[in-house]
Amino acid sequence: MNIRAWMSVAMAAACLSAAGAQDAAKEQLRVALKDNEVKGDWIYDDLAAGMAAAKKTGKPMMIVFR
Repeated sequence: MNIRAWMSVAMAAACLSAAGAQDAAKEQLRVALKDNEVKGDWIYDDLAAGMAAAKKTGKPMMIVFR
């Protein structure tokens, strides 16, 4: 394999590792905040879906940063 192919494989592995770490961090945050049940029609972690729903319903968005 040439250097470009090895670099591509290394970058893909790094991205997959980071995605797994991010999921673990989200789970730790959910446990710490005691967000065990989602009640109502809430959209979590998907800004595009939230914006589409707000546009469709004509209602404003409420965004909470924690």
